[in-house]
Amino acid sequence: MFHKWVNNLKTLKKHFYCAFLTGLFCFPVYCAADVTIAVIAPKAGEHAKAGTELFNGAKLAVQEINDNGGLNGEKLDILTIDDRCDDRLAVSTAEMLSLLSSKKIGLVVGPYCSNRFNEVAGKYEKAKIFQIVPTTVNYNAGNTEKKGQILLLGTKSQISEDFFQYYNRNFAGLNVGFVYDDNAEDGYAEVAKTLFEEFRRYGKSDLLKFYILGNSAAKSDELAETVAKDNINIVFVLGKDKETAKFIENIKNVNKNQIIFTGKKMLSLQFLQSLGKKANGIYLLDMPRLKDSLAFTETLVNLRLLGIEPEGMETYSYVAVKLWGELVKGVKSFAYDNLAGAANADEVKEKWSEFLMHSGSAKASKYVIELYQNGEFKQVY
Repeated sequence: MFHKWVNNLKTLKKHFYCAFLTGLFCFPVYCAADVTIAVIAPKAGEHAKAGTELFNGAKLAVQEINDNGGLNGEKLDILTIDDRCDDRLAVSTAEMLSLLSSKKIGLVVGPYCSNRFNEVAGKYEKAKIFQIVPTTVNYNAGNTEKKGQILLLGTKSQISEDFFQYYNRNFAGLNVGFVYDDNAEDGYAEVAKTLFEEFRRYGKSDLLKFYILGNSAAKSDELAETVAKDNINIVFVLGKDKETAKFIENIKNVNKNQIIFTGKKMLSLQFLQSLGKKANGIYLLDMPRLKDSLAFTETLVNLRLLGIEPEGMETYSYVAVKLWGELVKGVKSFAYDNLAGAANADEVKEKWSEFLMHSGSAKASKYVIELYQNGEFKQVY
């Protein structure tokens, strides 16, 4: 308690001294500011909901840390940035944060969009800004890991593995058509590759067929007819929201009993309701839910005591900030090199293995699969 009081006193004196110098000389004087966490995620467009959740999760973690005295005597503030999933803005955002002198950037959470991902990550590494990627729309992102970078979840193989495990237990022997957008930025081609590997490993590759999802209504109609003629029993479709919804509507018009798997965030509740009874039996894959994780239980209890129920992707950015905070406390420093070294420690990897991409841990989080039936979602995996 005494040490916390001394640290708080030092922080207060530092800020008072900064204010005094600025007022005395009437020009900006650089003084060590509170540490800033920059969260990069979309604020508009098709991924806006995910962005809002990521911002909210980081804000919850920052508030909790500040309410408990901050980190190393420093209070945290948060900077939310919308890179609009744009290549140029993604790069310029990284350049801006690398050169920003008015704030002490201790951590970048994100980006959520993966435009020119490795180039952007390289800029943070060069500027010695620690980066944690809570989850990304691109399964290809992060193939080249950087020194001061931690990747949480979103492995390109996990969604394929979990789909196959559920299929093999419940639909073994049925023909599967993987319908996907082959745009490199979306990374679904990588999902196709790992899906094929799963079927091949179990000697079932002859049951899997691939189709490219078109971006026009006419192509979508034709593709639905083709899939039906090929006697595909199960359709697994991943693509942009509108194209995915249009194809599902078309395939249901051709065969109302078609078994369909897709990403939960690709279909709105309004769309499912508009399909009426045709929507029954659609399976929806969702990102792993950290709030259901045993490793997250203690934190979840604390948040619920505060009247906060984390939903969606809030937990991802919350965990990102908390993990970084633990590293800072462990090395008693915000120094990039110290944090990068600590991030590779075995005890950190073991404790947080459930959340780490490429951790190779048996505890790795699995995708959730829900069945939509009569207006309700029922978790089946």
